[in-house]
Amino acid sequence: MLNTDFDNSLSVLIFIELTYNTLTMLKKIIIFLVALVVLLLVLAIFLPSNYKVERSTTINAPVEKVFIQVADLNNYLKWNPWSQMDKEAKNTITENSQRAGATWSWEGEVVGKGSLTIVKAEKYKSIETKIIFTSPRQDEGKGFWTFEDINGTTKVTWWMEGELNYPIGRFMGLMMESMLGDNFEKGLASLKELTEEQ
Repeated sequence: MLNTDFDNSLSVLIFIELTYNTLTMLKKIIIFLVALVVLLLVLAIFLPSNYKVERSTTINAPVEKVFIQVADLNNYLKWNPWSQMDKEAKNTITENSQRAGATWSWEGEVVGKGSLTIVKAEKYKSIETKIIFTSPRQDEGKGFWTFEDINGTTKVTWWMEGELNYPIGRFMGLMMESMLGDNFEKGLASLKELTEEQ
């Protein structure tokens, strides 16, 4: 009888000790996670609130020929890097594909869902676009193009800029240069190849 009572008491003590240790460990984990979240929130305050990614190339073709490859959204589909990523995506382009108000909408498993609209176009000189992403995440930005005639060749500059939401967007902004920059380089290389072959 005494042994049974002693065993029961010992089991209770072991259970209490284990429970205490578990709760202590959980408390430490929670404190660590809270401290980590607070640290990340503080760090995000000091990160840039907007981004700008820019790339350029020179194409051995007259500016008129290069400009139409970008200004006409039907041509845009042939070389832009995102269309190449998801060739099964559904693409819709409005009838006025070469002037302000023209819109290209896309929906696909790889590229998600969104649209690009020409906001302003100055013939053979510049284009401004608005990009809206609705899936898998909601975001928007502005795209810009300039075209410069250099002795019969064309210097093309493409950049995108936008705001970075606090706090997650601020951290994503750290990767914008590499992610967007790589795609811009691929797109410009395709644009150069397509235009020079024609």
